[in-house]
Amino acid sequence: MGACHIQYALLLSLLGFVPCSDSLTCLDGSMVKFGSNLTKEAVDWVEKLTASSDALMVMCQETLVLIDVGEQSVLLWSKGLSKLSGEIKKAQVFSSGPGIVAASYIHFCSTENCNKATSTKVLLDSLSLAASSKLGTLQCPVCLHFKGSCDPKSNLVLCPVNTKCYASSMGIQGGSLSIFLNIFGCLESSRNVLLNNQTSIGVMSVREILEVKSSNSLSHVLVPGTLLTWTLGLSALLSPLCAGISPLC
Repeated sequence: MGACHIQYALLLSLLGFVPCSDSLTCLDGSMVKFGSNLTKEAVDWVEKLTASSDALMVMCQETLVLIDVGEQSVLLWSKGLSKLSGEIKKAQVFSSGPGIVAASYIHFCSTENCNKATSTKVLLDSLSLAASSKLGTLQCPVCLHFKGSCDPKSNLVLCPVNTKCYASSMGIQGGSLSIFLNIFGCLESSRNVLLNNQTSIGVMSVREILEVKSSNSLSHVLVPGTLLTWTLGLSALLSPLCAGISPLC
């Protein structure tokens, strides 16, 4: 068999077929950060880990999601390989305030280590926040929680005019991340959902489940089983997230 293999290789060489291997190397890693003022102050993230693949139709990717409810913010960032095809670089603003701000940045590229953004400046440069408006008379709870549930009766604030109470449970999975959020805040009156009914952002799958609103308060509903399954096994991830910035590779 060895002699046959050598003769076959020599024949291919004589016919002009030269073996080659197209390999793509990308920066690789993920980050979750909870804090404040993340819509105004850029966060640095330089990833030194790399991942390589010889597979066809593989690209480098970086996906960034930012949600801010006013007093609290969360930042999700993933870099790595992706099987999605087509180069793209795009910032998208779902909500620019007043009240809740939500935006994303995605970049898919096909050259060595091209997913090399080093800070959230790539998103903030495209984020134009709505001017602050005067406060109305409506009180809504404001909370961003990832380990438990927001209390609809605590941390009540006066919302800006032309906004209403918003409350949701949100599951985000993909790009080495799996996280479950409770989001309460003030959202522009003309909107019902935060992420425009999108089910994916870059390599991340998203499920936004609105909370039931009663006549005088917001009350929790059972999260559908498809979202609950995402929370299984998260206990190992939750403790390091408390540190602020955590690699979840």
